[in-house]
Amino acid sequence: MADSRTRFVLNTFPTPALMQRLNLLQRSLLPGMLAALYLVLWIGPGSPLGRTMIVVHLGLFILWQPFVHAERRLSLVTLFGLAGVVLVGTIFMKGWMLLLWVMMLAGLVGGKVLLFGARSLRVFYLLALGFLVVAMLLMAIPLAVPMASPPQILLTLAYFALPLTLVVMILLPQSGDLGKRREVVDFVYSLLIFLMLAVLLLGSMAAMQIFGSDYAEALLETIMLMGVTLLLLGLAWNPSSGFAGISGLFSRYLLSIGLPIEQWLQALTSLAAREENPEVFLKEACGEFVQRLSWVRGGEWIAANSHGHFGVTASHRWEFRHGDLVLVLYTLNTLSPTLLWHCNLLAQLLAQFHADKQRALTLKQLSYMQAIHETGARLTHDVKNLLQSLNALCSAGIEPGAESSPAYQSLLRRQLPAISDRLAETLEKLNAPTNVNHQRRGPASQWWSDTRQRMSDMDWVDFKASPTIDGELSVEMFSGVVDNLIRNAEEKHLREPALRMQLELSLGGAGFELKSCDTGAAMTEDIAAKLFRGPVPSERGFGIGLYQAARTAQAGGYVLELVENRPGRVCFRLAPAAA
Repeated sequence: MADSRTRFVLNTFPTPALMQRLNLLQRSLLPGMLAALYLVLWIGPGSPLGRTMIVVHLGLFILWQPFVHAERRLSLVTLFGLAGVVLVGTIFMKGWMLLLWVMMLAGLVGGKVLLFGARSLRVFYLLALGFLVVAMLLMAIPLAVPMASPPQILLTLAYFALPLTLVVMILLPQSGDLGKRREVVDFVYSLLIFLMLAVLLLGSMAAMQIFGSDYAEALLETIMLMGVTLLLLGLAWNPSSGFAGISGLFSRYLLSIGLPIEQWLQALTSLAAREENPEVFLKEACGEFVQRLSWVRGGEWIAANSHGHFGVTASHRWEFRHGDLVLVLYTLNTLSPTLLWHCNLLAQLLAQFHADKQRALTLKQLSYMQAIHETGARLTHDVKNLLQSLNALCSAGIEPGAESSPAYQSLLRRQLPAISDRLAETLEKLNAPTNVNHQRRGPASQWWSDTRQRMSDMDWVDFKASPTIDGELSVEMFSGVVDNLIRNAEEKHLREPALRMQLELSLGGAGFELKSCDTGAAMTEDIAAKLFRGPVPSERGFGIGLYQAARTAQAGGYVLELVENRPGRVCFRLAPAAA
């Protein structure tokens, strides 16, 4: 014996074979249902045969209806409830009830017309809609309103035309879309069609009472008035005079569920513009939920290594995850699908803004580290140049008799204070990186004389200057460029003993110009293309030195460039940027 606690259920379509057959017969269910309705309207709902056809019609409707899918299981309570509704409707069916039912069927069928792309299916449902409209106007209304009596010729045409419409529906070519699509209905279109039919019915009755017209005339007058009204509404919906019309207002209303979300979005953008800290931004943005959205009581948020809460964390809980952000909202009531979608979109926007804030903070830190690195690299380059100058003085001091030489003593008196000043400037930049681009200026003639004496032991270097070099120049910038050019040329001189180098200083209208040319081998095209743009791979020269010298020159309004690069003629030029 079965357990008394067993739940008895009845599967509407118990076997897959039966479901497959019903899918194949889907095109026949609607014409069969309309045929049963036609017989009910023809015979009348009060006769025994008419009541029997009502049961048949409602049974076919249950098989065709688009609300409950075939895989749903119906309990005995639901089954008995349906049987009770059918029985009551069959016994107490009146003309006005049948008229209301036909109008509802017309709304359901009309709501499916625009859901199919295949032409045969659209024609199929358009014919069904036309069948129901004609049946309502010529057969159902006279049953409900005895005074609405259409001409006999129209009734005769309806009695013969409606069955032919069902035959045409059955003979239409079938489309594969019907078995693949779920039975759905556009509720808005269904409601509009139902209301239009109601206006047509009530308008015809009003015209008969007010103007004393017969049914056919009242029907035509109402149809004409509805046509003119729809034409005017169409013009107001999308006027051709440049105005947006009613469609713009209607679309704006449909795309927004109210001002609270718009206010929250405005607050979010304002907060994103003024707050840079990701955690503070997230905390204040979450607090706006309670202030702007009336259905939100509170919530929680978890992002990276931080978390927090706002408002009252109770009632209905909704969790949204986007990236590293987990947002939990607590609402007063259960959210509808539209509000749930909007809240998910707001959470996604919040996560995107928070991620952008985090990336901006990371980029700021990387920029700070890059500034420290570049400052250290530039100061290291300055120290190397100072070390080169000290090495040149040490080399001059090793020569016999240098200690008692007046020239060497004069060189020390001039170079040691200059080296000391340059070293002090380097230490000052190290203590205050913001002044890294500050450059000390001095007399050009004095700098040129000191440079020649400092490199007097390099007999392969020739110095040439224009007759007049009066004025001041950036001592640090010119010294750094010369030191780099000399050091690179010295590396080439070790490989090419016959190499000669010439340094030329001239004064133009825009400022001083320094040119360096050597007779060594040319650089490769790959190295020449990358020069001054970044450190180039090199074992003994043309590495990071010229890159740092070019950046220093750029900060001082100068340009260091390679003007010639051919065997026996490799020339660099340091000139004002405007030159």
